[in-house]
Amino acid sequence: MGNVIDTNRADTRFKYLPFVQVSGHSQPHATVAQDGVTMTLAGFALFALFLDGWRHNNMVGLDNFWALPHLLMYSGLALLGLWIAIVLWRHQKGGLKNLDWSSIPYGYSLAVLALPLAAIAGNADFKWHAAFGFENQIDSTYSPPHQMLFLAGTLLGAIPAASAWQRRGVVVSLRQFLPAVISVSTVVAMLLFVIHQSTPFYGAAAMTPAFQQDIAPRADAYAPGSGAHHIEGLSRALIHYGDEAFPYYFYSTHQTVGGLLLTSFMLFGGVLVMRRRWQIPFGSLTIMFTWMAWQFPLLSQYREWRLALSLIIAGLIGDVLLATLVGTQRPIRVARIRLFSAIMPVVLWSLFLLCMVVLGAGVGWGPTLWTGVLTTSAGFGYALSLLVFPPYEGMTAEQVPAAAREG
Repeated sequence: MGNVIDTNRADTRFKYLPFVQVSGHSQPHATVAQDGVTMTLAGFALFALFLDGWRHNNMVGLDNFWALPHLLMYSGLALLGLWIAIVLWRHQKGGLKNLDWSSIPYGYSLAVLALPLAAIAGNADFKWHAAFGFENQIDSTYSPPHQMLFLAGTLLGAIPAASAWQRRGVVVSLRQFLPAVISVSTVVAMLLFVIHQSTPFYGAAAMTPAFQQDIAPRADAYAPGSGAHHIEGLSRALIHYGDEAFPYYFYSTHQTVGGLLLTSFMLFGGVLVMRRRWQIPFGSLTIMFTWMAWQFPLLSQYREWRLALSLIIAGLIGDVLLATLVGTQRPIRVARIRLFSAIMPVVLWSLFLLCMVVLGAGVGWGPTLWTGVLTTSAGFGYALSLLVFPPYEGMTAEQVPAAAREG
């Protein structure tokens, strides 16, 4: 992991683009300072995106393409594009008119796709709104131009991490690692933004006692609890849309649990990918989780900011567990990674439930559901470690069983 890629080979990817050359000389690395500027500008664009999410989720009747969050977002993307052009120009001997692919710093080739995609998406977004109007708040996330913008933003946000990935060495200081950890956090935040209305830090209402009491008087086709009268089997209840009885509990519960597990999967997936590549310096997870904690409550005007405290505390505990449980041994002790991956989701969601009880509106779920969420998240974390760290990760060829080598 982390070896410099060999670019001294024939390359036919750009034979139809005469303005792109492939000299084949050693590809350069951007400096940590350059990655830091890229990280800062990408972070500004991300903040503008979440500010636009705040506007869409909390206001009605004010939709305008030229609204301040839109202007900030497109300005951020423009500044980011200008900065990346400067970085590319500094490494291009022939200027940008005859682009030498081999002279693009590691990681920054993502911009070659992302910047044109952002420009196309911005124009398409304007025309989309002109043709179809402004979408319902729930629908707006999924419009094709918005999805193109999300993809472009994710690629741009990933540049500092992709750049750092190609530098030699696995042991870095927190200062050197800062652009990479913020970059990975930005990618995770972009992915979660697409489903932000399902994340627990935005849509935890369904687990509160008040919500459960609100749906209790309704004719639910499959209500929970002992003594409840199930008027029909669940599979039938889900397709009888015109009936008076509707499965409110089913949809509200699975929306919340699904958002919780997806949040866990993306968040800890980012952590495991970083740990596979680097010996993560202490404080990185606190920074990463805090980066998430200030963004997602913004979407509800910080009404649920107390729930985000669980993220910050979990990040600190994660740093301690990485340093003590996982350690710094090479090769990585995969069994300890597995244990870490199973423990951390339980830590995060236990703290979240505690915040719900102590600082929030309480938990209206029964013991089967809230304890089951914890154990299920632990299983998801363990399974995620199997994907990121294969069973024989860290073993020498002699240690891997013969059957596995042959297969």
